[in-house]
Amino acid sequence: MTSRLKKYQILILMIIPSMFYQFSVPNAFAYIDPGTGSVIIQMIIGGLVGTGIAVKVFWYRIKSALSPSFKRNNSDEDI
Repeated sequence: MTSRLKKYQILILMIIPSMFYQFSVPNAFAYIDPGTGSVIIQMIIGGLVGTGIAVKVFWYRIKSALSPSFKRNNSDEDI
């Protein structure tokens, strides 16, 4: 277990400085073309639609987890 912990410590010690380096870069003076805004908007809309579809697919599981009154009665009396 300790070797596994050491591996995670080494990984964290490698990732944290590299993240600080990424955010400490000075101004890039780069050009962003007008098409970039539409791509960002498309990604946001796609994420929202994907989330909506995931909720729709798992709706029964969500309903049954939120309230026990939504659970089906599986008795033979309803037939």
